[in-house]
Amino acid sequence: MTVARPLANMSGELLVQGYVLLGRLSRGDRSTVFEAQHEATRRRLAIKVTAADTQEAERDAGRLMTAWNVGRGLRHPHLVTLIDAGRLSDGRAWLVMERLRGRDLAIELEEVGRLPLARAVHIMRQVCDALQVLHRRGAVHRDVTPANIFLQSAGHFADHAKLIDLGRLAVGEDDPQRVHAPTGPVMLGTPLYLAPELATGEQATPATDVYSVGAVLYHLLAGEPPYHDPVATRLIAKHVTAPIPALPDDVEAPAVLGELIRRCLGKTPPERPGEISEVIEVLDHCLTQLAGTPPREDGRRHPLPPIPPAGTAPEWRRFADVLRGVIRSELAGHKPPEALQETLSWVTSARSELDEQLALAERHRAMADHRARARIASRQQLEARIDALDSALEDAGRRLAEAEAAMFTDVRRRGSIDEAYREALRAVEVAAAVGQGTLRPHELGPLLTDVRGHLVERSRVDAAVRTHRERAHGVAEQIALLMGERLEVARAHADVELAEHDEGMRLELLAGESSDAMLAAQRAFENASLALYHRCLELRYARRDAD
Repeated sequence: MTVARPLANMSGELLVQGYVLLGRLSRGDRSTVFEAQHEATRRRLAIKVTAADTQEAERDAGRLMTAWNVGRGLRHPHLVTLIDAGRLSDGRAWLVMERLRGRDLAIELEEVGRLPLARAVHIMRQVCDALQVLHRRGAVHRDVTPANIFLQSAGHFADHAKLIDLGRLAVGEDDPQRVHAPTGPVMLGTPLYLAPELATGEQATPATDVYSVGAVLYHLLAGEPPYHDPVATRLIAKHVTAPIPALPDDVEAPAVLGELIRRCLGKTPPERPGEISEVIEVLDHCLTQLAGTPPREDGRRHPLPPIPPAGTAPEWRRFADVLRGVIRSELAGHKPPEALQETLSWVTSARSELDEQLALAERHRAMADHRARARIASRQQLEARIDALDSALEDAGRRLAEAEAAMFTDVRRRGSIDEAYREALRAVEVAAAVGQGTLRPHELGPLLTDVRGHLVERSRVDAAVRTHRERAHGVAEQIALLMGERLEVARAHADVELAEHDEGMRLELLAGESSDAMLAAQRAFENASLALYHRCLELRYARRDAD
């Protein structure tokens, strides 16, 4: 039976860690998110604290620590940044995150309804980028929903999306070496976007997130989730057995996108895309298609393409290609002016640099994720072993205290027996002295029986004391061994922490630098493409004036 610990002074304990709570941002059944400020840097942050008064309190705390294990040190443009974490004295877990500004996709859907095709694909492309990082690190998000996709009001480009709420991450299989206990009968995930295997209690895999991606993308395009029912059990049953719905007829989506959604919503994992990278490939292809097709060189004046949102690399590539087609059609075989040739060369060079930086950023990101996966697994096992050793030490300490208490109880009882023995022996002495020469055996017999009884009782208590002492000695030896093992495991854990601080930080910095270089290359390509757009306008007006 677990004894409930007294509720911790949360504000005080977090203040010791350097965080000042400023107010509550949101509250759910299993956790509360507070706004906080780091004392040293004055930076505004968000701190998530698990609830203490639920049946799943310990599991929720373990899951939050799993999120910290996966996300510590990770700097990715489309994942919420995790900064610090720990446990309160009452067992609750806390996780410090960056403070985001903007609103989640669920609120956006409530206000604007279905999203334009390009915008929906652009948002989900970023979400898939974040999921790819988690999957490479051996984790499954398990709760990809509009409420967990945050659109920042200011970011690197339009609709800068961040995947949030990593508190339900699944890492590895359900086994004793996990940081937290198996999911068991508790079903995680929002029913509107829930993969069928989660509904039937199976293990979460990357395919689980793929299903949710398909369900959310369907919602963005259709204006409603693929399945809906006011009764949760019936809704879950639809995910398991109902036919996969097609997009509404008025959604003019490329056939390849509709097929992708259908595949993502497959009832079993093998029916879905094997990896999130397959989803990314199709979404990139769709973004390219949505930017339009280059016009034929027929001498006609074709409309100029709309300027894409900042940061959407596939759309900007197609934008530049369409502009090239417009220019070829305008020139009708004539040699382009020198200024236009220079701009075309600029676009070609900028695109080549962008492709190179994209490939380099992906290689560095993948390297950081794959190396982190081994550290995550090692830390997961070591922390689980430390938890097990702490539990064993707590149990051994309790058994040692019980053995010592029983031993001291019998020692005190032995003292009482010795006192009674001395009194009985004194009675024999007195009787013998008083009745010298006249004391009969039958008169002395009861007194001697009393003496022997005390001696027998003392022997029995002596045996109990020896048993308790041997038991205490054995438990003490076990405690010494457990403490030695814990020291070794803690040392190994410290080595992993050092590797995280050394290699992990170095690889994350490298990935961050590559990402910054890629963003700079993207901006340069956009600049060159806009210059080409300007040259295209000049060429068009020059032809009009000539006509």
